[in-house]
Amino acid sequence: MKILGIETSTFSGSVSVSDDEALLCEYVFNTGPRHNEVLVPTIERLLSDCELKKEDLDAVCVSTGPGSFTSLRIGVSTAKALCYSLGTDLAGVPSLQVLASNVTWSGNDICVMTNAGRGEVFFSFYDSESKTMTDAEIVDPESVCAGIEKKTVFVGSGALMHAELIRENLGKNAALLPENLNAPRASGCALLGRRKILSGKKDDPFTLTPFYLRRSAAERKAASPERQ
Repeated sequence: MKILGIETSTFSGSVSVSDDEALLCEYVFNTGPRHNEVLVPTIERLLSDCELKKEDLDAVCVSTGPGSFTSLRIGVSTAKALCYSLGTDLAGVPSLQVLASNVTWSGNDICVMTNAGRGEVFFSFYDSESKTMTDAEIVDPESVCAGIEKKTVFVGSGALMHAELIRENLGKNAALLPENLNAPRASGCALLGRRKILSGKKDDPFTLTPFYLRRSAAERKAASPERQ
């Protein structure tokens, strides 16, 4: 199964091509909020370098959020358009689970924390096999640390940003990772998406939507009492 992975939940995006579970190639583009300019050209280059055509793809797996509103929308829209035009399978994968898959070697529970702005983080707990233990939420980082009583591996941009606070609150119960392991990767998304497709849970290109968890600035402004 030839699988295209797309990960655009943060400003550091990536695309990958896998053959079943074997990674053929992966490109990372840390270009800030410019995924609309670089995503499609990077996919085209990736396929060309792997000597593949779009028609050779059997599935597209895309990270669905939570994360950057614009970046997620671009990634999900691109994946849906490809699957609709090619007739390939589609799998959406939660962005926090993609990050958790970076740490399955640890043998410990995993706390994924990504920056949500306003001093808050998106977070969720996963077990050592990157299976969901808690639903994704938005809270302050202090609340994430409260209640942790055993060794936990922290991963994500929020873990990097609040590393000192995590260490102060949890001491030896907190394990933090090198910076290069704190970004979600398209290859991880493809691996998880493949498992989802093989389990019969593929997504519909017409109905898959990003998981924002928080309303956009425009939606908050529109709902403001001052506009009523």
